[in-house]
Amino acid sequence: MLEQTGQLDSDQDLPAIENAARQTLPRLLVIDDDNLHRMIICRVAAKAGYLPAGAASYDEAAKLAQETAFDCITLDLSLGNHAGSEMLHHLSILGYTAPIIVVTGCDDATCQETVKLAGQLNLDVWECIPKPVDLVMLRRFLERLKASWNAVAAAA
Repeated sequence: MLEQTGQLDSDQDLPAIENAARQTLPRLLVIDDDNLHRMIICRVAAKAGYLPAGAASYDEAAKLAQETAFDCITLDLSLGNHAGSEMLHHLSILGYTAPIIVVTGCDDATCQETVKLAGQLNLDVWECIPKPVDLVMLRRFLERLKASWNAVAAAA
């Protein structure tokens, strides 16, 4: 797209521009043990202007969260042998302040308990989205989060 406007001198500039874009996009960690859900959420996030990273297990998510500062996290509450509450505890220990969107097949009562636990752990759960995921709703939440992230980044 930039080539058509005459802003690029050559194709050699593309990797540098793509790398710069990657550095300025908000990072989203998608934690879900269901491959299809994880892929769909990553695609929706990418279309909403995020740089998504997927984690298929508690261990993988814990490692990624420790290595990278994410700007937002989506969390499934059922992670095979682990519960989403375990991930919340881990994120709390790491001192995460990134907004969390819970994406789960659990009932409303479980979601409310999760939000309560997150509050006790000083974590910021923005929303609970039921599975199957309403992709339009998810994209709206991600766009709202991105707008607030951009406002904070611009003020810094």
